[in-house]
Amino acid sequence: MNPRLAAIPGSLIRELNALKRPTSLDLGLGEPTLRPDPRPFDIARDWIARHGCPYSPNPGFQDLRAAIATTLAVPGISGPSDVCVTNGSQEALYLAIKSLLDPARDEVAIVSPAYPLYAKLAQLEGLATRFISLDPATDFAPDADRVLAGLGPQTRLLVLASPANPTGRVWPAQQLERLARGLLERPGQPVLALSDEVYRDLAGPEGPAPSLATWYEPTYVAGSLSKSHALTGLRLGWLAGPREGIAAATKVHQFLTTAASTFSQRVAHAILTDPSTFPPPRAHYAHQRESLARMLSEAGLAALPPEGAFYTLVRLSGAPGSDPVALARELLASEDVVTIPGIAFGDEAADWIRLSCVAEERVLQEAVTRIARSVRR
Repeated sequence: MNPRLAAIPGSLIRELNALKRPTSLDLGLGEPTLRPDPRPFDIARDWIARHGCPYSPNPGFQDLRAAIATTLAVPGISGPSDVCVTNGSQEALYLAIKSLLDPARDEVAIVSPAYPLYAKLAQLEGLATRFISLDPATDFAPDADRVLAGLGPQTRLLVLASPANPTGRVWPAQQLERLARGLLERPGQPVLALSDEVYRDLAGPEGPAPSLATWYEPTYVAGSLSKSHALTGLRLGWLAGPREGIAAATKVHQFLTTAASTFSQRVAHAILTDPSTFPPPRAHYAHQRESLARMLSEAGLAALPPEGAFYTLVRLSGAPGSDPVALARELLASEDVVTIPGIAFGDEAADWIRLSCVAEERVLQEAVTRIARSVRR
């Protein structure tokens, strides 16, 4: 086996998800439970009836790439040549890490707690990695100065997510602008940014979350329809950013998969060019986040106030034997509730467990009751 691969642990999130039973109350995996509007699928089917189901160009159909650039609406991403359509956002993340960095020289800095895939992909490529931890004392609030101070002399790529998984925190425009100014003022080779915006459309009822790319053009944006439109199985994502880097990423994409699914691309084009077919359910998830926060408070559990996505972290500090991995296994074994230990997202989240709020409210309420009972026990 490739020794780099052998050294990388598997996904704790998937490991726990694989243990759930048909009766389990699932607050673990971030799997939307909403049902998508069938109209975009009908439009895609009609397109294929007329055109067949051919390969698309390697970076994706031009009309879809144009629609993605229009949707992002940030400087530096102005048209089809600035976008590569990928098989979900995970491929987009890999393409950026694979194509933009030199393992012999460059380092990746990850704002943490963070989705564990970022570090695993960097490790797979033999890249040095540093973690810039946000402060648990401030509920992991976005902090541009803390991030800038954490960069190293070899840092070539900064990875951050907004809204963030697992915290649900959203980087406000003021902090993103401060981060951009600091990166621009940094001497030496510029630091590239990789902004994971898969939850961009789930930031609140009023609109999408701001993007670092608005203020900092050397930003690559990874996105998809998986979370925002309950289409995880469509496997349709994108990497967008400076044209030269997108050309390099497309070369890797060509070697890996040739192109994304033609049918998936036509579904995505129908959604992005006519959002009325399936508008992002911002109000729904805002309500879900508020409901879960209220339930946790009433149960006496300390949790972060989530601002976006559909997760929150629950603090275990002070609970007898508060080992989050042991507690997650105990919750599944004795209470039949699936949760994710915070340690999966970084050492700074070791005293927390992550809950998702995609389930129905009655399921959330019963799950919170069982979690509180287990923590007390």
